[in-house]
Amino acid sequence: MSQSASFARRIDALAEIFAFTAQAFERERIDDRLRHDVDFVLEELFTNIVKYGRGEAPVTVEIGAVDGGVEASLLEPEAERFDVTRAPAVDTTLPAELRTPGGLGLHLVARLVDSVQYAYCERERCGRVVFRKTRSAPSARNGDERC
Repeated sequence: MSQSASFARRIDALAEIFAFTAQAFERERIDDRLRHDVDFVLEELFTNIVKYGRGEAPVTVEIGAVDGGVEASLLEPEAERFDVTRAPAVDTTLPAELRTPGGLGLHLVARLVDSVQYAYCERERCGRVVFRKTRSAPSARNGDERC
């Protein structure tokens, strides 16, 4: 079973998302030690949708327990294709003043979770990002499928 809720595309909806995450973790009996990273990833992905997405429809967040952790997804209707798993690499060895701005959040997302998947349905203009967080090592994948 999983928990889902939809949120308006506003930065101030993050407080509602974090409250939802806390409730979902409790209801699904997910290890609360994973919540900080899940909240960070949700914040980064949701903020990118608000800042760069052109749609107005609410974004749906779904959270469910998986063996040893949690799986979360963001469903973005009215989306343009943007595969978060193919974001440009960030050279973290450069001093901050020499780096190109942007991309650090998605760089961190990929390192905080075990897996990230992206799917886009052209016909429905719907993007979905799914990530898992357990005690496993990170990896990233993507694909095209129905939202």
